[in-house]
Amino acid sequence: MQYPNEIQAALLFEQPFRALEAVVRSFLRLEQMQGREPFNVSEANPGVFYRLFGQDDLMITLEYLVEPANMAVFQQALASTVTGMLCPDIRQRLTGNRAHVLVTVSHGVMGNAPDVTQMLSELGMPLEGHSLPQFCRRLEACAMIARLICDEAMPQVVHWTQSNQLIPGEKFEDYASVPAPGPLHIHPYLFGNSAGASGDTEIGVLTFGARHFIGREISIEPGTLPWTAHFETILAFLKVATTDNGYVIPHGDTFGPEDRSLSYRLLHCAPEEEGGVPLYQLVPLMHRAYNFQSAEYVAPERVFDDLMPPPDLMPDDDEAKAELANEWREKRGLAEGIGGRFEVRAAHAGPQTPQPPRPGFPTARKIFGRKIT
Repeated sequence: MQYPNEIQAALLFEQPFRALEAVVRSFLRLEQMQGREPFNVSEANPGVFYRLFGQDDLMITLEYLVEPANMAVFQQALASTVTGMLCPDIRQRLTGNRAHVLVTVSHGVMGNAPDVTQMLSELGMPLEGHSLPQFCRRLEACAMIARLICDEAMPQVVHWTQSNQLIPGEKFEDYASVPAPGPLHIHPYLFGNSAGASGDTEIGVLTFGARHFIGREISIEPGTLPWTAHFETILAFLKVATTDNGYVIPHGDTFGPEDRSLSYRLLHCAPEEEGGVPLYQLVPLMHRAYNFQSAEYVAPERVFDDLMPPPDLMPDDDEAKAELANEWREKRGLAEGIGGRFEVRAAHAGPQTPQPPRPGFPTARKIFGRKIT
């Protein structure tokens, strides 16, 4: 579901946690310092349960449970290779928990119960909090409260349910300090072969959490590039899609930074089976830091000015020619709208003289492109 209404974090402790009241006070004070409308504490059982209701119908609950968390909830996260990399002793930490705090953030008093969601859909009514800014606000509020809890007493583990990640308490601040979408919100599941066709380890990445921002998950097929390099590119792609004036790069187009240090192509893939999750597949074309270049990569020397394209590269049909020019103009507008630059490269043409940015171009941070054959 895109923009899930209910965001929850579970913080697991091996010792009693007695500072819930202090956490609530700190959160209310921070909200006031940021100039937001004050929250009302509509329900309170001191030290055990608090319900807060505030700006934009944001509802927050904090609940302290003097019992171990349900281990069955963590099985899928435990199966992720990244979980073990991040915290080798994660299972010992989980089995050692004796109490936990649940932080839940939602918009509206009804939350996202399936029957309520279905009813609103049948009535044609908009879902509460169903927008990217409101979703990011829920993520921010939940992370802020979790960080305040960590300040009071360090948990063994934080279970961030939106991306189904188990994070050591001492590392949660590093994750939570990055604005959404960041490492806290996107879980990279790794898959592949210990030794591929080349004889080297080949690892692919499939995300969990990207759908909550852009409606699809992101995949990269197994290859020899490090998965961490892929993950950085995934986060960069998500930033492009979710920033002000941002957009999802069209099917078949490429993107990369202004320094041309890497390039990936984006493919829009339908679900493999009925009811499955659609994917955006990233295909690495070039990564200078790892001396990687695929056969499909088209060098910058083959860039041409799409406003004055070589006649021999254009379709003969005038209607097709106009359609292609309009497509390039629209894509150029999207790229420039976020401070980027759009390029067209010809794969099978002779070397062209790269055209400098035209006057009035903003300083580009990303290059978006289309290859033609």
